[in-house]
Amino acid sequence: MKTGERRVARIILSLWLSGLAFLVPAADSKADRKKSGAAYQRGQRDDEAGKRSEAINEYSEAIAADPHNSAALCARANDYLAAGKPAEAARDFDAAVAANPGDGGAHAARAAFFAAAGLPERAILDYETAIVLKTDRADIRTGLGNANLATGHADKAAEQFEAAIHLRPDSADAYKGLGMARQALGKPRDAIDDFDSALRYRPDFTDAFVERALSFAALGDYPRSHADLDSALKLRPTDVRAIRVRGAVREHTGDDPGAIADYTEAIRLDPKDARLYLARASVYARLQKNQEALADREKAVGLDPGNPETYVARGGSYHALGQHEKGLADRTTAISLAPGSPLGWTARGNAYYLLGRYDEAVSDLKRALLLDPGSAETQKLCAMAQEKVDEAVARAMTREKTPDTLAVTLPDTSGAPNAEPPKPEPPKPELPKPELPKPQPPPAPPAPKETAGAHNSRARRLLADDHFAEAIAEFTLAIEQQPAYALAYNGRGYARYRLKQYKEAIADFDEAIGINPAYANAYLNRSAARRALGDKAGADADLVKSKELIIK
Repeated sequence: MKTGERRVARIILSLWLSGLAFLVPAADSKADRKKSGAAYQRGQRDDEAGKRSEAINEYSEAIAADPHNSAALCARANDYLAAGKPAEAARDFDAAVAANPGDGGAHAARAAFFAAAGLPERAILDYETAIVLKTDRADIRTGLGNANLATGHADKAAEQFEAAIHLRPDSADAYKGLGMARQALGKPRDAIDDFDSALRYRPDFTDAFVERALSFAALGDYPRSHADLDSALKLRPTDVRAIRVRGAVREHTGDDPGAIADYTEAIRLDPKDARLYLARASVYARLQKNQEALADREKAVGLDPGNPETYVARGGSYHALGQHEKGLADRTTAISLAPGSPLGWTARGNAYYLLGRYDEAVSDLKRALLLDPGSAETQKLCAMAQEKVDEAVARAMTREKTPDTLAVTLPDTSGAPNAEPPKPEPPKPELPKPELPKPQPPPAPPAPKETAGAHNSRARRLLADDHFAEAIAEFTLAIEQQPAYALAYNGRGYARYRLKQYKEAIADFDEAIGINPAYANAYLNRSAARRALGDKAGADADLVKSKELIIK
């Protein structure tokens, strides 16, 4: 028995041992199972004839005759669901499971309801329960696979789809699901083989065409992707997803007018999907139709105000139109909605960089990198912004060292023209005078000391060039001039860390944190040093603290 099955088995056993299962009323001795079965069969025939209301009435009669008829309860629940009555459907599914907790079919039916209601975790539990209860069918394994896909467990999903195919080798749904799982696992070629199998068993399988189109697109084969989407739309002309994906494929092939046409048609069919407006806006923006792009992005914000992507996109349009304060405000809103996502930090940092506000750009981009350290694009932009900051510091230092020559008055050496030299007078006798000490020239003023900030900036440039020992010396000078300089302690600690002087590095990080307890980067650096010394608990605690400070 697999892990999931053991877990469900333990749950069922604990229910029985605790007596909870016995809360279900015992079978009514007056239940008329024959009458109930006959009414259930009539309901089935009404469903086949498309007479849903009549079917619900027949199922209700079957349930009245035998309240433990879980098949009738599930059938009526499905009809309620089709009639747009999810509350009634949920009540009937729960009643079916309560009436017969050992009925795997009832658990499977409720699992399908949970999956359709967007509750994949609850669906997984019911599907696994059905399998433990020996109700093991291809559709149940396929449903379990889809629920695992919805929770991001593509590997588990693939196992369930393979089990479904084992139970029913011609299951197009199982092959389609297996293809989706393999695509999610980064195996588009294997996924295409699975979609081929799905279409072999069901040539008019619209969803399989769309999924195979996505796999072709992942391989850069846009012509075949486009062809599959055309096939899907011949089968189902109003398939919004197929139209949207075809619009994206047209973008990749440079067909911007075709992309706009597809997105516009998708919006006509589903005017409340914010993604469609964002997609069309991106094409408008690329064509420099900034007002049209802004209109679509404003619509997206209105439809999905809790999505930070909509604000980042609208901020881009504001910047393109020169409305920079609005653009920055939108990106700040994106950060407030998702402070733990690098999206808003990166977007605002990029905007600050383009506006020449490099120090603010560095601050935002460093936060983005802490959340997504592997982003090469953000690393590059952060390095460019830091270079601009360093250049500005260097210029400021140069200005401080340059003498103010405009304030110096040079002596007049020209002499008066045509002036006659004075005539010498006869010497006069002088009384002897005491000998005075010769005047000494005033001492030269001491050379001005460099500021702590200047030493810190030089040290950071040395760090960037991997001159760690020299950087330590400069950071030390900065600390001597400004003992409460948290930035310098953190920088010196990092230089010592790079030289594998881990204990000394931790001491510096301790000083930085003591000066500024909210210094997230110092916690992050101390985490690395502690980990290098084998202090995993301390390292993990520092890492958690660093992330908490950034999110605040």
